[in-house]
Amino acid sequence: MSAESPCARLRVSVITETYPPEINGVANTMGHLVRGLGQRGHQVHLVRPRQPGETPASGFRETLVPGVPIPGYRGLRVGLPVARRLRRVWESSWPDICYIATQGPLGHAALSAARALGLPAITGFHTQFHQYSRHYGLEALGQSIMRTLRRFHNRSEATLVPTAQLRDELAALGFRRVRIFSRGVDTTSFPRGGATGPGDGGRIELGTGLERIRGGAHCGSARPQPRRGQRRRRHRIHLTP
Repeated sequence: MSAESPCARLRVSVITETYPPEINGVANTMGHLVRGLGQRGHQVHLVRPRQPGETPASGFRETLVPGVPIPGYRGLRVGLPVARRLRRVWESSWPDICYIATQGPLGHAALSAARALGLPAITGFHTQFHQYSRHYGLEALGQSIMRTLRRFHNRSEATLVPTAQLRDELAALGFRRVRIFSRGVDTTSFPRGGATGPGDGGRIELGTGLERIRGGAHCGSARPQPRRGQRRRRHRIHLTP
């Protein structure tokens, strides 16, 4: 659907194990994604692990969940599986779509909760854990890791990847419904024409595809709201190429 259509404004729940001020590629991508969605008028609900001593300060609605430190990665925490809590949160404020960016315990819990409620959920393939295992002396676990990743992503409505090459690689490995989730460009810092400065009309151009969702997803206040404890009728979403 176009950005001008009545259903273009979505309630998007973004679930991620890492987010700024943490410093890594996924956190940076999620920070830009969440800010960009907000700038385009979408209502963003961010679900992530709580960092020690922090309070929500992102400017978006947040649900901070318990987490535990990741061995060898100081300052990073993996979210605990809180499927029941997420179900309660989403039952009180139904999102149009859930974007699950990471495959840790929090991501698995979010996907299970979304499926139980009949909410559309898409996943992101940001980190090639099966390849990293070779560099950490765990090559024997590569196939097992790949099976786990494939099973996780194939339970979602679609898996988003940044490039056509990765889409084709995952499809050959048995991943289904893989779609391209192209990179956005901050045109304030990198405007067309090369010059930077105030007055350039800078904005973030996103290639998320979230605004091109069409099909059964309800938008706006007119969408039916199930009663608490009632499973929402599951519907399929469609991402245009």
